[in-house]
Amino acid sequence: MIASLEGRIALVTGCTGGIGSEIARSLAEAGAVVVGADLPGEWNAAQPDWGYYQLDVTDEASWQAVIAAIEARYGRLDTLIHVAGIVVVEKMENTTLEQWRKQMAVNVDGVFLGTKSAIGLMKRSGEDLPHGASIVVISSVAGKIGSPLHTGYCASKGAVALFVKACAMEFSALSYKVRVNSVHPSGVKTGMVDHILQRIVDSGFAASVEEAAAGLAPAHPIGRMADPIDIAKTVRFLASDEAGYMHGSELIVDGGFTAQ
Repeated sequence: MIASLEGRIALVTGCTGGIGSEIARSLAEAGAVVVGADLPGEWNAAQPDWGYYQLDVTDEASWQAVIAAIEARYGRLDTLIHVAGIVVVEKMENTTLEQWRKQMAVNVDGVFLGTKSAIGLMKRSGEDLPHGASIVVISSVAGKIGSPLHTGYCASKGAVALFVKACAMEFSALSYKVRVNSVHPSGVKTGMVDHILQRIVDSGFAASVEEAAAGLAPAHPIGRMADPIDIAKTVRFLASDEAGYMHGSELIVDGGFTAQ
């Protein structure tokens, strides 16, 4: 049985990517009114007919405009899913300051700016929901453990994981009915993985993309990488009243990767 989100207004950033689009579809299946947001030029008209706004997650004015538009159209925001993110696959010593800052801007600043911009509307919306409004941040197992060629990515995903916990404590202390949780996937079958595999080869950690890819599934005790739907189902649960007692939590969805 799918947890109901009937009538909830849900904003999903990074909605055109492999994980973001699957999350948006999953929330819509549960009855949510889905509003997608992504960079200008990323939207594909062939995708489902969700509401859509252009959004640069690194720009505060862009966030404020989107939240204002949602309030004007729907009058509330019940669910915010932070999916937008980038990865720089590079040796630490070769990583430029520009690369480092861009990764932090998207993966960390974007979550901060979005949460800051949305919290006023969300705390009002949460007042008439049984378990409050819900914010879900897509972090990563890279925010829990280290990984070669991912120093900046690990740092950014670790940062948002603790940001989630701090927000949970603060919102509760202020009596806001807004739950905040994070999801930590390992490898997910998306276009981002193809980019990572090529960079692994380029950095000399594997002789070919095939060699780099061959080790991915066996690294997960469950025997496969995640499909986007595996992450989407977890997010849908956290967004629903079924997860009403989850707050400041980390859900690791990694097929046993970090249990080894």
